[in-house]
Amino acid sequence: MYRKLVIFFAAIIALICLSFQIKVERKDILFSIEPSFDKEALVLNTAKYITAKNDTLSITTLKFYISNVVLYYDDGTEYKELNSVHLINLDEINTLQFQIKNAPDLKIKKIRFQIGIDSLTNVSGDLTGDLDPSLGMYWAWNSGYINMKLEGRSSSCKTVKNDFQFHIGGYLPSQSALQEVSLMVPDQSTTLHIKMDLSTWLNEVSLHETTAIMIPGAKAIAMSQLYKNMFTVN
Repeated sequence: MYRKLVIFFAAIIALICLSFQIKVERKDILFSIEPSFDKEALVLNTAKYITAKNDTLSITTLKFYISNVVLYYDDGTEYKELNSVHLINLDEINTLQFQIKNAPDLKIKKIRFQIGIDSLTNVSGDLTGDLDPSLGMYWAWNSGYINMKLEGRSSSCKTVKNDFQFHIGGYLPSQSALQEVSLMVPDQSTTLHIKMDLSTWLNEVSLHETTAIMIPGAKAIAMSQLYKNMFTVN
């Protein structure tokens, strides 16, 4: 009996040692953000687009935050990116790609990320990197960061310069416009192509009726619920 116990515990110890020796391979995952309008490449300033509500428009500014990226794997594990804040600016082509460093080299089943900056980051006092106020995405301490900034022009807008401005943000409990996006990943790749079709958002907006949202509140929350549906992956 004693000998059997010795053999049993020796086997357990061997299995534990073996488990420590098994190392999960690591790799960098590239996120590639690909903006479009009704499947046409989105081009600032010059290109004209038509929405489902017959608003003809051009886009002059598109900037937004992707944060808190999480990768979910087929084996049930997950990987959360540390210090996960990425400012996407269509006017700066290099910001349309970013890497998730040192992620497990396993089959990705799903990705999750947030559009905007969460309340904890808003009050953390970290004003560096992509959170630098000089980048034009910060209001003030009491209203925080702009999650999504979209500006453009349309003849439907009854403003002086026919312009529209949507600066969507707010982090306080009653004003939170932070939105979460979860996408299934169909194929394994070291590059995740995140499609972002702006028409999915603007087809739901009448520029004749709504030309500006510039402060946190109910209108900003309602608008954020529209643009979270722009994203797909392939």
